Amino acid sequence: MDYLDFIPTITERGQIKTFIESDAGIQQQEGKLMSVFAAWWQMHSPSLGELPKTKKVMELRAEFLSSFVDSLAPVGLLDRFKVAGVVASWWDEVKYELRTLSESDFSGLVDSWVDTIKDALEQDDEEKKSKPLFDPLNHKLVVRLMPDYLAEIATVEASIAELEQQKETFERPEEAEAEAGEEGEEEAEAVNLVKELDTKLKHLKNLIKEPKKELKILKKSPLLNADKIAEIEKLIKQTEVEIAEIETQLEPLKEITKQLKEAKAKLKTLKKELVKRLDVARAVLINEECQGLVLGIFKDGLIVELERYVTAHRQQVIAAVENWWDKYRVTLQDIETERDAAAKRLNEFLQGLGYA
Repeated sequence: MDYLDFIPTITERGQIKTFIESDAGIQQQEGKLMSVFAAWWQMHSPSLGELPKTKKVMELRAEFLSSFVDSLAPVGLLDRFKVAGVVASWWDEVKYELRTLSESDFSGLVDSWVDTIKDALEQDDEEKKSKPLFDPLNHKLVVRLMPDYLAEIATVEASIAELEQQKETFERPEEAEAEAGEEGEEEAEAVNLVKELDTKLKHLKNLIKEPKKELKILKKSPLLNADKIAEIEKLIKQTEVEIAEIETQLEPLKEITKQLKEAKAKLKTLKKELVKRLDVARAVLINEECQGLVLGIFKDGLIVELERYVTAHRQQVIAAVENWWDKYRVTLQDIETERDAAAKRLNEFLQGLGYA
């Protein structure tokens, strides 16, 4: 009887996902599906471009659904039901936008998106908590129309994240976090270095308040209190040296905190500029450019839906192979070998007891 086994390069279950995702045959088949999609879009997107004139929304849906299945199903990666599901899911997502497009034009649809974004920005805090519309920065119009603006925001956000990490590292150095017990014991709580230094700094400053007052009084009669004055001055000087050392230690954190504050202020300013920048970007668009923008957005949406189905299918394949691993990794030959070894040990044990 023929017997199949896993290839020798796969030695543990965790390698299966990476192996399948990087397999040349799988990548080629998925690439072929996307190429067929690109050809389909080039052929059928003009019908979508004519929608403001034809106003045949349901006819367009039927055309898209049948032609999409006829084009992509023969690739064999997704069955007909899943291919149809791609278009059906996408259509359900954009159906109201398609109606707006059929009733106006591409400029009208873009304007409706702008209004929707502004409405979301005008929500008060209570409305955002109870029923947030969406994140305006993630709206598909902003993503497609204003990539440079989003790149500015991403750069500042990355800077904030880096500064916050530096602040965290400064406050809780690895040496403190590494103080943990043996396995099974509770980890030692990370020490906040800054809090400790601030506490010590406050204590030292309080420590010399009274001596400074006393020194001021004593200096009114310096000849009578020379020894006492020298003693207090020595104490104050030693304490001020400690204070200076701690302030030097905290100096890098002050700079980090300053930069962090500036970066957060810049991010806040950038986000407040969304409407202004959106209006500027919209104002320069003529109707033909609006059409290209809208069709590009619709195409992106279809690609996202298609990739979601492809990813889900790939995950099913991975899960199936992992299930085979769980069931069949130990071969029949291994099982029989272990069985024979166990039987041999049992027989030797029984002989030792005088039963054989």
